Amino acid sequence: MSYVNMKTILEDARKNRYAVGAFNIVNYLTAKAAVEAAEELGQPIILQTSVKTVKAFGVNEMMAYLKPIAENARVDVAIHLDHSTDVDFTKACIDGGWSSVMYDGSQLSLADNIRNTSAIVAYAKTRNVTVEGELGAIVGVEDDIVVLEGNHAHANPDDCRIYLKESGIDAFAPAIGTAHGVYKGEINIDYNLFETINQFSPCPLVLHGGTGLTDQMFHRLIALGASKVNISTAIKIAYCQGMVVYTNNNPDQNDPLKLDAFTKEQVKKVVAEHIRFFGLLD
Repeated sequence: MSYVNMKTILEDARKNRYAVGAFNIVNYLTAKAAVEAAEELGQPIILQTSVKTVKAFGVNEMMAYLKPIAENARVDVAIHLDHSTDVDFTKACIDGGWSSVMYDGSQLSLADNIRNTSAIVAYAKTRNVTVEGELGAIVGVEDDIVVLEGNHAHANPDDCRIYLKESGIDAFAPAIGTAHGVYKGEINIDYNLFETINQFSPCPLVLHGGTGLTDQMFHRLIALGASKVNISTAIKIAYCQGMVVYTNNNPDQNDPLKLDAFTKEQVKKVVAEHIRFFGLLD
């Protein structure tokens, strides 16, 4: 097992109709917790880093602690940059050691999105790095990308065909009605659209906004071809609420290592639940 890009991981998931969890980690503790959960279940995992998180640590500084975790893991681990809207920053992360990146040009015109994504794909391929792209607008907040309710738009199948053909991406995230963050209303997913796109897409499909979907929704989307499922909010909740629970239960305890150990276990539980579910494990 080793530090890999997403190609083999997602191709196997697509072929065998299961999904790989992609978890947005925020520091060493959450990254280590996620990988340990994957190791205990013997399943591959994708560690995702938001642009905001990478900028908070620094490209080189963050990879300095992430890469050893991946390289020493007993399962395949990919490290993926999530929702980057900046071409130069995306390339900087490729140069910095990320094995996979997502360029999000979904708020641009189709032509501009294709042009920027194609440039990143060309840059990434020579460095054995996979690229994810997106079409349509997913409502909610992801990093500094804000799409208000009413402004979201499902991916257009005709645009998807053109985008997939001309961009050369390795994984595709079409907007189908899911949302970033915590769902506050009825969830309306266009399953027919997702199935249609999967039928002509040459690459595996990605489901964004996974936190809050029901088991039935996950099962149906995975059956229809979702090979990568992004989980971000659930990790943040487990991390922050884990600290709250520990400090409330131990008001006189001021041992950071015990606090970290408890919080890490809460994150591991959430990651393990999702991996087991996505991997169709008993």
